[in-house]
Amino acid sequence: MNQPSVYSYSQIIDAALELIREQGWSAVSARAVAKKLGSSTMPIYSHVRSIEELEKELRIKAQGLLKEFQQRQYTEHTLLNLAFGYVAFARDEKNLFRFLYLERPEKLNPEDTSVMKESFFAEFGENSAEGKALKEMQESGQEALVQYTWIFTHGLAMLVNSGAFDLNSDKAILRFLMNAGEAFYLWGINKAGDDLENKDD
Repeated sequence: MNQPSVYSYSQIIDAALELIREQGWSAVSARAVAKKLGSSTMPIYSHVRSIEELEKELRIKAQGLLKEFQQRQYTEHTLLNLAFGYVAFARDEKNLFRFLYLERPEKLNPEDTSVMKESFFAEFGENSAEGKALKEMQESGQEALVQYTWIFTHGLAMLVNSGAFDLNSDKAILRFLMNAGEAFYLWGINKAGDDLENKDD
């Protein structure tokens, strides 16, 4: 007779997420999740078919938490809030950030700016405040802004996460992002203008 499954699928995922938060991805195993729940491993195996399935679900949960950070109202500037939320997540949720971008990263093609922009719109919606702020620019400027601001923001987040940059102050992080954001925005505007001039030639 099979042992009844006492714990729900969502409880198992939440327990595994807490393990990542506390100890990192390497600490996650069926035995560790069962111990966290105070159960045997039987309920874990009855709900989760493979480590790949567990990783996928944990990625979705971690990305959801990242999105919550990015959608908070830190400033009156929507795109600045996205960037600051990303760095704040790296600072405040160190192990979840490392899980997403160091331990189990998804591969990106930095040359494919259209995919990055489409991902941005898919995540936040073209008619959201974030989408409208981006769409105010010419298309080539949009792609440039998404690509280079993300690369800069990710680099800053990595430095903060590792402790190489001791930026625990919100004001210090915002100052870095605002200065870089202004530079990238102007560059994106100029790039869009250059593209329009080239089309006229």
